Amino acid sequence: MNPVRPQEMEAVRGANVLNGTDENCTNWIRTYKDYKPAEGGHAVAAPVAVTAPGDGAAAAGGRRRGGREARMARA
Repeated sequence: MNPVRPQEMEAVRGANVLNGTDENCTNWIRTYKDYKPAEGGHAVAAPVAVTAPGDGAAAAGGRRRGGREARMARA
């Protein structure tokens, strides 16, 4: 699991609410209190970003260097 990815953290927060480990849903409420639904009916969450100080991966958009794109470019 990568805690920098908002999708994964949203799933963890939801699981904590459903399992009862987020007492009174305080973490969920604090994170999503400024939630505004997107136009057109698609829900888009705006959670608070959690990054470590000096984390270069977060500044680069969380993407790793190389990967499939780099391998495909070499071929």
